[in-house]
Amino acid sequence: MPRQADHAKMARRWMTLTVAAATMVSLLAVAPTGSAGAEPPWCGTPTSDAAENLPDGTDPADPVGSFPHIPYYAIRCTLEEIVASSNGRMSLEVMGKSALDRDLFLVTVNAQDTVQQRQDFQAWQQVRRVALTDPVRGQGLLDSFGDDVKVPIFIQGAIHGNEFEGVEAIFETLETLATTPYGTDDEVDAVLDHSVLLFNVIQNPDGRVAGTRANGNGFDLNRDFMTQSQPETHAAVSVIQKWLPPDVLDLHGYVTPTLIEATTKPHNPSIDYDLWLKWNQPRVDANEAALNDLGYAVTRPVNDWCSDGDPAPESGICPDGDPPGPAEAEGWDDWGPFYTPMYAQHVGLNGSTIEMCNTTGTGCLTSPSSTAIRGRLGARIIQESVIWSSVAFDIEHRADLLYDQLERYERGLTNAARPQCCEPPFDVDNNWMEEFPTAYIVPMGASQRSEPEANRLVDWLLVNGILVDQLKQAYTWEGTTYPAGSYVVPMTQALRGLADTALSLGADISEDISVLYAPPAAWSHGYLWGADVVRVERDASFAPTTNRILKASHLLGGVEAGTAQGYALAIDSPTAVRTLNALMDDGVTARLTTEPSTSATGKVLPTGTVVFGADPATKVRLASIGRANDVWFHRTGSTTAATEPIDRMPRILVLTGTANQDVWALQNLGFTPSFMSTGALNGAPTDPLPDYDVIWNTGAYPSAANATARARLQAYFAAGGGYIGAGANGANFLATGGLVSGLTAVARSGSGRSGIVNWDNVGGTASPVTGASPAQDTAIMDPPTWFTSVPTTMSVDGRFPSDPSDILAAGMWLLDAQSASAPGAAVIAHGTTATGSARLTTFAMNPLYRADPEREWSMVALAAYWADQ
Repeated sequence: MPRQADHAKMARRWMTLTVAAATMVSLLAVAPTGSAGAEPPWCGTPTSDAAENLPDGTDPADPVGSFPHIPYYAIRCTLEEIVASSNGRMSLEVMGKSALDRDLFLVTVNAQDTVQQRQDFQAWQQVRRVALTDPVRGQGLLDSFGDDVKVPIFIQGAIHGNEFEGVEAIFETLETLATTPYGTDDEVDAVLDHSVLLFNVIQNPDGRVAGTRANGNGFDLNRDFMTQSQPETHAAVSVIQKWLPPDVLDLHGYVTPTLIEATTKPHNPSIDYDLWLKWNQPRVDANEAALNDLGYAVTRPVNDWCSDGDPAPESGICPDGDPPGPAEAEGWDDWGPFYTPMYAQHVGLNGSTIEMCNTTGTGCLTSPSSTAIRGRLGARIIQESVIWSSVAFDIEHRADLLYDQLERYERGLTNAARPQCCEPPFDVDNNWMEEFPTAYIVPMGASQRSEPEANRLVDWLLVNGILVDQLKQAYTWEGTTYPAGSYVVPMTQALRGLADTALSLGADISEDISVLYAPPAAWSHGYLWGADVVRVERDASFAPTTNRILKASHLLGGVEAGTAQGYALAIDSPTAVRTLNALMDDGVTARLTTEPSTSATGKVLPTGTVVFGADPATKVRLASIGRANDVWFHRTGSTTAATEPIDRMPRILVLTGTANQDVWALQNLGFTPSFMSTGALNGAPTDPLPDYDVIWNTGAYPSAANATARARLQAYFAAGGGYIGAGANGANFLATGGLVSGLTAVARSGSGRSGIVNWDNVGGTASPVTGASPAQDTAIMDPPTWFTSVPTTMSVDGRFPSDPSDILAAGMWLLDAQSASAPGAAVIAHGTTATGSARLTTFAMNPLYRADPEREWSMVALAAYWADQ
């Protein structure tokens, strides 16, 4: 392969440069880089950028393994130069914005210079038009086209901002594809003739500029492809959904030696693992061969690892006495669909994370005698090699690859039974596929806890290419009548796997696996968001009359008709919270109920309901926002509950040093939180805490070295400041600070222990925190956490079920001796400090975790409004 040979020549030349440091600098300046565009002096307006501060080859201590990294400010203009030099082979578009409003760039390489190139692209377009609706026809088209078809491939750089060299590898690849004359390089010609390459050049510009893994909102974007809370994720998903690429490369770092994703068990039960395995293993073979030719070693987790998530020791035998390989390997799984390639498995066919090696030692190499370039330049070359070898493999097999992708869609349209899997050595412990149900119901009316959140869920499904129907008339199934307008998600659809993994509860894998690469072990939108779903099991007698929909129905909302003493809004959903905060922001007067009551029409209004006046101006404002937000304000009669005044939206301070997911979630709910670390609190010239009503915290109490911070916190609570804590740290903060006596928390240790848990609402409608929640609800925990004792100044609102088998709904948490105190234990409590001066709420779970548990968000809002009284 010419591309691999070029890199090998470069590697040999660089590794023979043994002259003095001063001479080395001059040689590096003229050494071939493969690109004239992505090198200094940079175009654009200079701004501070972590990438530009990386080693650039001028450091005598590391002269060979470094090179200048392109700063973000130069990316657009450099891409424009490359695209302009491509003679129409590629196009550049801004595909979206980052959290901090930086542009996201998509470069599409789709040469259409020759008649054959145009015909081959048109052939793919024909297949794409019928892929999701008539895949059998699409397969017939492929049979008629033979190899005269293009294949789309999606390549993503820098989803983690501090994993740099994938971006430069993309630039090098683009430069070559743009400027190599047609007919002079067989490999370039093949790319131009037979593929459409979609380069998401830099998925996380905020992180690249800051030198951080997370984006500007503090999110790990490679955990966001199911929730899709961040704008960067929306942009990437839109490209994947448009092009349906059968293969996806996500360029990461750093692992020694380079890790190419061949995933271990557990495998997501909703993917077509047999087809993924069929294509992933030989493509990784091609990647490995290409890297080995350059002198770089490769690790393939499912082929090389043991059950503890590590490679085998020198003996070749794992610690449990078995050899490594597919039957044993764990620790780099595709269980969770929230990574880029795992999401792509549910939409396309194949995909891999590529964790490049960048050490300057010999760890990247096939042997200590290898002359391959090391360090960051070596990492860039590794990513280039994986790109070229993957594209070459996919092009060679393009018709068969597309054919099997259509086979996945056909299985979905017929809701076919899962196939047998798999061939040796994958025939042991690698078939995790489960039969799909018939459908899911997203009820409306009395069977739905929140109709606005049901619409939110349906909107997510539709954006992700999932078909949704709606009942034309009421339908009774298993004793429950679902009204017209309820939604039905049939499993007879091409993307049934994506629909299923989003809506199903998940599975308890506690006894089947010992380690996960990353939690959470369960993620269901159907059990974590603010809407209820119902699973219709396979082969059920289920035949409602429905219509296919293209968008969720607009709901009714406003104020109930009739005479009213006031109007009540139950805070039972994120939509209700946003509505309340918008009204508070407008200065509307309201009161918070401190006991349960009933509306004028007999509706139960739990503690924490917000009551507004019935004067004409307020009624008009409530009617308007109710219609806009699809929520109802219920009439109150002459008998009203005890209330406390709400003077404003609570001013919340998040105890964290950087913007994070908790800050984002509070902003999403309409609050205007600030954040500050306890270290900054300690060093602030004046005490900022009097400016806040409520503290949100998941961290430790400040150490004795931060005496000023401690004193300020003590004064804050003595003055009546409110507090909401989450997790073991959130509870221990109170105990360590002497604010309560007798609050202890336990967190289950162990790699990957996490999941969806059931909890009982023992506080009922009288609780100011859980009053609007059902009698039993679900929450996400990472790790499983509970309280072993609760102070007498606090009341328990939520508990784990007393039966151990009822606690974990889905995920990975073996209730062993370490969890003996969990059954029946408290998980939510509210009350006061020991002196009674301040109101407190503690959650064993984190209700703001990764933007996933939207059904828990209303409890945070209730705790905030209650604490600020």
